[in-house]
Amino acid sequence: MDVAESPILARMKIANRLPAPKGVALEVINLTQREEVSNQDIVRLIGVDPALSMRVIKAANVLLTNPSRPIATIADSVTVLGVHALRQLVLGIALIVDYRHGPCKQFNYPHFWAHSLLTGIAAKHLAARTRLAVSEEIFVLGLLGNIGQLALATAYPAEYGEMLEQVRGKTLEELRQMERDKFECDQAELSEAILADMRFPKIFQTLAHDFRQPDSSKMAEGSREWRLLHILHVASLLADACLASPAERGGLVAKLRLYAARVAIEKDHLVEIGDACVHDWLEWLELLNMKMVHIPPFAELLSQSETADSSAELSQCAYANQTDYKMRVLVVEDDRAMLVLLEAMLKAAGHEVLTARNGVDALGIVERQRPQLVITGWTLPEMDGIALCRKLRESPERRDVYVIILTAQENVDMLVEAFDAGADDYLVKPVAQKIFFARLRAAQRVVRLQEELAFDREQLLRFSKDLAASNERLQRLALTDALTELPNRRLAMERIEQEWAMSKRGDRTLSCLMVDVDHFKPINDKFGHQIGDEVLKIIADTLRKSARAQDVVCRYGGEEFVVICPDSAIDAAYQCAERLRLSVAALKFKNQGVGIGLTISVGVAQKKEGIASIDELLNRADECLYAAKQGGRNRTVCAK
Repeated sequence: MDVAESPILARMKIANRLPAPKGVALEVINLTQREEVSNQDIVRLIGVDPALSMRVIKAANVLLTNPSRPIATIADSVTVLGVHALRQLVLGIALIVDYRHGPCKQFNYPHFWAHSLLTGIAAKHLAARTRLAVSEEIFVLGLLGNIGQLALATAYPAEYGEMLEQVRGKTLEELRQMERDKFECDQAELSEAILADMRFPKIFQTLAHDFRQPDSSKMAEGSREWRLLHILHVASLLADACLASPAERGGLVAKLRLYAARVAIEKDHLVEIGDACVHDWLEWLELLNMKMVHIPPFAELLSQSETADSSAELSQCAYANQTDYKMRVLVVEDDRAMLVLLEAMLKAAGHEVLTARNGVDALGIVERQRPQLVITGWTLPEMDGIALCRKLRESPERRDVYVIILTAQENVDMLVEAFDAGADDYLVKPVAQKIFFARLRAAQRVVRLQEELAFDREQLLRFSKDLAASNERLQRLALTDALTELPNRRLAMERIEQEWAMSKRGDRTLSCLMVDVDHFKPINDKFGHQIGDEVLKIIADTLRKSARAQDVVCRYGGEEFVVICPDSAIDAAYQCAERLRLSVAALKFKNQGVGIGLTISVGVAQKKEGIASIDELLNRADECLYAAKQGGRNRTVCAK
């Protein structure tokens, strides 16, 4: 079933039961969805609500890690966050304020928002650590990722409250199954549909659906989307652990550490992130006038939880921390017993393992399947480990593969030879598990760093392309009249300077036309400025379509236009002017059934002896335009 078209969502929208912002917040969200809106309009509207203004400024300071200077105004918030992130932030704040209480007695609204807020904050810090997403956007996704449950509780308070009583102490999957049976849609599907209705990106909709149960997701393991999904899941588990009772924390923290390891967040980093999350969370609670909750320092929280864990759980967590990042590993070894041992240890650690019995086969596997780590024996048939290292380092595509070489003895000369050939590390047979996993962790850090650098390069490349596109757009806007989309006065002057220089160098002719709309002020006074703008747009479009290919039509200011005519003597320019004048006079423009006659007057001047500058050429054309006006309008006058 397409959740965006689910019956329950349709019923909620028809009955106006869908959680939605109200008042000024709703106006801000609607305003930011318009393409033509300016930052000043947004700032002005947010300023109408002092409470919203204060919260947006405070939230912007909390969201932006280490800003160059504190954000003190709404204008700064809009500039720094951007319209898209601001709209999502206002949406989240408004929903917290408007829906912190509700009609469903069994649904704990304050706990829901405290958990959602902490999930969003944790997602922001985790994303900043792993550099996978914009922190402001991932914060709002964490905040609203479970909005489907709020919607069910708010829209169907009696039915959903009864259901919550029935599933008390049961699993999330059991609750979702009951939701599907009762409402034809569970909270995850409804969250996805609501975010789609709120115009969140498609990937955010999918993440909202999957992040509470990531192992059932169909996302490709190891992909950027998969890592974002697990970041959100870790953020949710962090919120679970913080808000749980001390007796429940043991198992929750063990699960948190296990999933954190899958996105390369080790214990020390987890403590650092946890403390930062709690600090920011308390600031948000104060900002939104929510009940403050005491949470011990995160190191203490983890320590208390560890003492409550069983030894098996602790062993599992420690093991996961040793192998916190899944890699594709190629083991190259002709000793069957050693090959089986290494393969078993790597698979037990959760890695994808490929095997080869000689260097030639290994090169083929490297070419096809791109392993991140190669563990190779020294003595191999057909091509030994040293030759394999050299071959890998010769290729630009394969030189970043991390290589560990196996040696029977820790001989200094042999090790120097291995490192000279391109090996990154070595292991001495027989391989001790403790040493093996220590070396493996070192390889994981390097491989992860290489992937992060590659990701950063990709981001920089995309940023440079976006920046070039933005600069091009800004350049176009700076040289284009916003109303008529014609070149503006600035571009007109640049272009006529170019044509003037070319005419001097090549002894070529150059003419220009000054065009003015007749009786434009009475049109504005009688029908209003909106109709006046429509008149200017239709006349501008007519001038553009009627001009010759080489002519440049520009808006000079107000109701006045200039047409630059390269390689045109006065007679040709006059014919061009007449064509423009007759095309405008033929227009049939109506306003509410009332016809409005449109005409233009044109002055024509040519660069010739006695005209020493561009200003003189334009002035001569302007004098002719004035003569056309004085002579009765709707006519063309040429300079003599």
